[in-house]
Amino acid sequence: MICIAAHAQTQCPGYVETDAGSAFDIASIIRDTGSPQSALEKLRGAVARVNAGGGCAIFRDRLACEETLTLANKAIVALQACASSSMPKGAAHG
Repeated sequence: MICIAAHAQTQCPGYVETDAGSAFDIASIIRDTGSPQSALEKLRGAVARVNAGGGCAIFRDRLACEETLTLANKAIVALQACASSSMPKGAAHG
């Protein structure tokens, strides 16, 4: 089982980083959620909740929020790539 987890993690980057130096630990969210696809769904849901609630304009520190959303969107792009590459052929993408 440890070999399977290590193999799955090699398909996805361990983390992503913004130009400002903020980092997002992709390996941890995959480990916590169980798969790249589950991590992708969790991140998409979090970003959607922020956007549905008025976006970064509702936060006191708008710039920090924008940096966080930039980072989340970079993580989403990375997870989309590795989630689709780790799915078996013919599997439905959600």
